[in-house]
Amino acid sequence: MSSISSTSAPLGRSRVTLGAGIVLIGANLRAPITGLGPVLPDIQRSIGLTDTGAGILNALPLLIFAVLSLGAPAIGRRYGLERILGSAVFAILTGTLLRSLAVPGAIWLGTALLSIGIAFGNVLLPGLVKRDFPESAPGLIGLYAAAMAGAAGLAAGLAVPIARLPGSDWRWSLGACALLSLVTLILWMPQLRGVQHHLPVSSSLAKPAVSPWRHPVGWQVSLFFALHSFVFYAVVDWFASYALSAGLPQATAGLYLLVYQVIAIITNLGTASLIRRFEDQTMLGFGCGLLLLTGSTGLLLWPGLSLLWLTCAGLGAGVAMVTSLSLLALRTHDHQQAAALSGMAQFIGYVGAAAGPLLVGLLHEVTGDWSVPMSLLVAASLLVTVFATLAGRSRFIGEA
Repeated sequence: MSSISSTSAPLGRSRVTLGAGIVLIGANLRAPITGLGPVLPDIQRSIGLTDTGAGILNALPLLIFAVLSLGAPAIGRRYGLERILGSAVFAILTGTLLRSLAVPGAIWLGTALLSIGIAFGNVLLPGLVKRDFPESAPGLIGLYAAAMAGAAGLAAGLAVPIARLPGSDWRWSLGACALLSLVTLILWMPQLRGVQHHLPVSSSLAKPAVSPWRHPVGWQVSLFFALHSFVFYAVVDWFASYALSAGLPQATAGLYLLVYQVIAIITNLGTASLIRRFEDQTMLGFGCGLLLLTGSTGLLLWPGLSLLWLTCAGLGAGVAMVTSLSLLALRTHDHQQAAALSGMAQFIGYVGAAAGPLLVGLLHEVTGDWSVPMSLLVAASLLVTVFATLAGRSRFIGEA
């Protein structure tokens, strides 16, 4: 713990401002992605995207998250967490504006740029929390996960209403997320002017840390992250299209996704409190997997009750998000190892997550039906139950 304390934020910097900035950065890490799904049918009609093309567009951010996750910790060590996180927010802002322009290819370039920013935020934010708030890491992670889910829910729920305003369309809907990024960047400016704090390289005299790639706990946490992300992104990106085939209006599907996210927000906050009370997270892992399994099975068999099944899935997603993020700190000895586990988990996690929207779109186009892609979500939810339970056991990376 002494090494963590020595790298904590300086006394001159307001911890309240820093904490608020962390929460706001968290709010930017899903909204630009979840706001796409409800207006995806409009985008497909507007620019002539096939289901497979839409699946690739949905998967592009997740593939970028995966590729950059491995290099993000090294860049944070070299240039400083505050500076890189500020640059990440700027990239999200610029990419969000770019993809809303009526310019050929802009939606692809803008999506790629904002995804680069989100990728660095995904990986470096847990390490910053572990470094500057070591004693209250689960609580702060719960707060920024709640902000993440809240902003994502608002983006999903308001996407169609904004697109239907007089003189508006899906481009205005996607561009609206830029306002959140602008506010975040302004609040983060004091962190850029202060002394930059790096993720230090371990001393040669210190006991070498065990790589998460070489330990079962690293793989259990990473596969838990991958599988619940697989389900989350597939539901967010394709539920509106699935709901249309089941006879639900597009606006209703967007509202249901908003409910899904609101439930996840409430669950985020509750889960952060439960994590501190339990000796381990085994029951939380099993519970979130069971809820996701119930929700995905219900969507497959009884789509007319989609609100009920999204409620179950929202509860599961909320528990899974906070638990998996908290495990990055709870299964490691220090912030350096936490950053390494974060990079591994998010690399594997987003490779798996990218497969969700892509496979759902591909399977629907090939089969012309929703049964096979929805069955895939059921299988992924079952595997969440397995790996979340294993990852929930109280063990550290490096222990036999």
